[in-house]
Order: sequence, then C-alpha cells, then structure tokens
Amino acid sequence: MFALHEPLKHKPKCRVQLHIHLDGAIRHETIWELLRKKKLPLPGSGSLEDLKNALKVQEPQDLGFFLHGFTIFMPAFVGDLEAIERISYEFVEDQAKESVAYCETRFCPHLFLPDSAHQPDYLTSEVNGTAEGNSGSATPSTDVTIDDVLKAVLKGLRRGEEEFGTKVRVILCCIRGLPHLSGEILRLCDEYRDKGVVGIDIAGNEGSQGGENAGMQNAVDIAVFQAAKEKGIHRTVHAGEAGPAKGVQEAVENFAAERIGHGYRVLEDENIYQKCLRDNIHFEVCPHSSYMTGAIKNLTTTSKRHPVLRFAEDEASFSISTDDPTITFTTLQDEYRLLSSWGFTEAHFTRANFQAALNSFLPPEEKKALIDQLREAYSFIDYKVPSLPTSSPPTTRSPTPPLKPSITFGTWADRS
Repeated sequence: MFALHEPLKHKPKCRVQLHIHLDGAIRHETIWELLRKKKLPLPGSGSLEDLKNALKVQEPQDLGFFLHGFTIFMPAFVGDLEAIERISYEFVEDQAKESVAYCETRFCPHLFLPDSAHQPDYLTSEVNGTAEGNSGSATPSTDVTIDDVLKAVLKGLRRGEEEFGTKVRVILCCIRGLPHLSGEILRLCDEYRDKGVVGIDIAGNEGSQGGENAGMQNAVDIAVFQAAKEKGIHRTVHAGEAGPAKGVQEAVENFAAERIGHGYRVLEDENIYQKCLRDNIHFEVCPHSSYMTGAIKNLTTTSKRHPVLRFAEDEASFSISTDDPTITFTTLQDEYRLLSSWGFTEAHFTRANFQAALNSFLPPEEKKALIDQLREAYSFIDYKVPSLPTSSPPTTRSPTPPLKPSITFGTWADRS
C-alpha cells in the first residue's frame, strides 16, 4: 500500500520571468465575473466555458488574430482603477504559485483608458462599445489618467509582493502606430523609476516588409528610446516576431535595445544573429505564444526547428516566459514541460533563469540579491579543496635567496 503525502508546503522561488503582459495575464474567472457584473457582452451563452473557448486560439494565424481576444475582455477594465489594482494583486499571487522569485510585467497604461485615440486598431471597436452580442451598460470613468492607472498597478503589485513574497517590477510599453503616446510613456518611466518602473518597451505589429518598412522605423519612437538611453532607462523591444530579422537589427542599432522580445526570426539573417551573439543581446523567448502568433509558421529558415533550440546550442543569452497566458492558456510550468520534450535539461533551465536575472532591469544591488536568492534556491555550494595533511613535520626553511640579475649577450662568444 502506498503512503499518501501532502503536497510540498515550501517551494523555493527559483524562476525569473521577463516577458509577460499584465493585460494578457488576467484570470479567466476575473474577466468573466467583471463582464457579468458590468453587463458587458459575453461570448456564446455567457458561460465561463464559452468565454474560455472564445479567448483560446484554436488555429494559429497571425499576431493580429492572436490579439483579437483582448477585444473581448479589455472593456471590463478600462477606467476601473479598482479592477486594475485587483488584477495586479492577483498577478503576483499567480507568479508566486509558479515559484517565480522575480518578474517584470509590461503593459501600456493608455490601453486602460476609454478614449479611442489611445487605442490600437485591434481594440478600438470593442472599447467603444460596438462589440457583437449584448449591449453593455457599464460606463467607464473618463476622469482616469495614465498616472492613475500606473499607480493602481503599482499599488496592487506592492500588496501582492508583501503577501506572497514574489518581487514584480513594471516595464511600460509604447505602441507601434501610436507615436503620440510615446512621450508620455517616457515621462512615466522617468518619474516612476524609483517606484517600481524599471524599463520601456515598444510592442505591436512590426509589419512584414524589410528595410525601412519593417515596421520599426518611426522618428518619434526612435527619439524616445534614444532619450531613454540618455536618462539611464532600460530598454527592450518587441522584434523578430511578426517582422523580419532586419527589425532586430533596427531595435539594437536605432532603439538601443538591451533585450529583444521574442526575436525568433533573427535566424533568417546569420550576420545579424552572429552580431547579437557577439553583443550578448538577450532574447525573451515565449515558446507557446510563438506558435499561436504564427511567428514560427512564418519562419523562412531552412531548419524548421524552434529557434530556442539554436539559442540553447549556441549558448545565446535567453530567458523563458509566458507572454499572454490569458490567451495561450499556459503556465510557466507548461513552457518548461514543452522545452523538456525537446531535450532541455535542468542545466538549460538553470542557465536560462540566471541569464534572466543577469539581464533583468533591476538596480545592481537588487540584481545581486536576486542572484544570491537563486544560488540559495538551487543549493549552489562554494566548495574548496581541503588541505592534505603532511606525512612529516614541517621543517624550518631558510629564506629564498634573491634572484641573480639576468645576463644578456649578443653572440655565442659573449656567453662567458
């Protein structure tokens, strides 16, 4: 007869996650509850199961199709600071359950505002109440500012950290195609850098063309990222996911990116990839979402293996994250399980977590504390070879005589 055991009561926090969107990591139950409470449109019969089926990507197409799920649930949160604080608090709890020691979550505060001028195309219709289905009756507050949104997020994260022990910091996102918002994002990054904001990002559809039309080049956005560099604000850029390898090069050269969000298509240009290796550019890899966004399907490389396998074999700097678990329906453990099926070992996961810690946007002192925390979690031991006992008692030795000065000579005859 087998003995029954209770689950582990203590799980060391040993993981670091760098690429997860706050608005893409909301619990389905919370979404369902708030949509019902506010009498906003719900898919199908309005059941939780129908909501989940509507959010889940059944057949991968492209990034736009992947992001469509946001149109269903974002109306429940725009202008609602209480709800925004709640999902931030729940986010930390969910990360703690995944044994995450440190996480950087990213979002664009403008997406929580009801004004359509602040919304990308894939959100505009839904946020303004033109969704198919039952007409909603909730009216979001129009008095809420981006500062209010950020403060609500930071408040929820702070409460969560105090209760669950997982540290979470914020990266603020600019949105491609909405450069008029980028200056405000830079201001927030600067003003709140000591209050929980650690970096700036730019997200959204990169486009599919190469060169100047790769979707990266916008003079305003470039200027904002260059200003961020001058101010000492850390920078990561979504690139090489929907767009070509050229976008990764532009992210590094023009946007001064220290890290690349995704970056899978960098392998389409070996020269760009090798330069990233030499410059130790960090890739934020999200395995499941890379399929659901169509990034892997659209790779033009000869090999159809997932790029993370090449990254691992080349010992590139990369980390493992979940991206948008609300849409992917995955946990961090699911990502690890998938990579394990491809041959990843404990050594790969350990290295990825330490690389994530090393490339985090924490200040040096906090980064060292995080690395020390990981070392303890992984039970790294500083081992020193003990001194071997001598078989005879030590003898007193006379001091070593000073070296004689060297003699130089030019020919064999001069040797004496």
